[in-house]
Amino acid sequence: MRQLKNIRSTLPWRILFFGTDEFSLKILESLNENRLSHSKHKVVDCLHIVHPNVKNPSPVLRYAALSDLSGFEWPTNNIQTNAYDVGVLASFGHLIPKKVIDAFPYGIINVHPSLLPRWRGAAPLHHTVLNGDTTTGISIMSLKPKHFDSGPILKQKNLDVPFNSSVHGLRDFLAVEGGKLIIDVLSNLPECIISEKQQPENGVTYAHKLTLNMSFIDWENQTLDSIDRQYRAIHETTELRTEFNGLTIRLLEMLSPRYSPNIALDSDSPPGKPIFDRASNVLWVRCKDHWAGFMRVVIKKKMTAKEFYNGYLSKGHFSGALFTSKPNNLFNDIYNQWIKEKKPS
Repeated sequence: MRQLKNIRSTLPWRILFFGTDEFSLKILESLNENRLSHSKHKVVDCLHIVHPNVKNPSPVLRYAALSDLSGFEWPTNNIQTNAYDVGVLASFGHLIPKKVIDAFPYGIINVHPSLLPRWRGAAPLHHTVLNGDTTTGISIMSLKPKHFDSGPILKQKNLDVPFNSSVHGLRDFLAVEGGKLIIDVLSNLPECIISEKQQPENGVTYAHKLTLNMSFIDWENQTLDSIDRQYRAIHETTELRTEFNGLTIRLLEMLSPRYSPNIALDSDSPPGKPIFDRASNVLWVRCKDHWAGFMRVVIKKKMTAKEFYNGYLSKGHFSGALFTSKPNNLFNDIYNQWIKEKKPS
């Protein structure tokens, strides 16, 4: 536990913020709005940022420029001891060395979008959606050097996963909640640090980054529900993929599993069987237990389901051709082992 002797004990605090992306941005906005307020509940005195040196400015850096928030490029050795009271980090993506953490009397506290120790790592939102988790939350923890997301917990908030969430929708929802919770923690910072609790040893899972292979569909072994979760987890950064007669096809605009086909579809059709529904302009593909519907595909260029039918499925030499199943290791024992390994091979 961090010693809190002979340091400032009254707010508002001098804060240095570490962040990069859209999740980080919402947390930074919450801190800056508090800084600018005249409320008696003001917890932020001065606010500066740390940002990676990248070619394209991050959402955090763009916001900081518009809001006249100065800061440092990462990595940096310019953070003077006791120049700030506490660091706040959200989705920064870099391990912070001990000497930097120790430059803050109250250390650095991290806003993480899961109920730790579940989903430590780089992609907690993706794995929350992939697994069909119904509950999630925000964890505020003290940062430890050399390890991601393993520090003691200052405060957590349990939340229901919004129905049918995509990763970006879940991100925005949790970022707003994270912004509220970090203000709450800062309002009682010394007390929160004194009463921090170590994370339990049980229930640890690791949210490793997803690979391109995980965008392929295994029509033979995946249910419609699992394909829907796969789509909602990845479609905002890449597309679902399949192979058809030697071609790689990217599948776009998947229909909700609650959408009922307007045509009769044979449940005895083999997995990977594509059928074009003329009335609704939907491409249906048979999976393990049902039919998955898509409005568009990409083969060299984006095309509608009708254009795909006219250019490919209607041709005689494609008669009877199936979309090829390709294991993605997302919905099997390999995945379950993968998320339990801190550094998977």
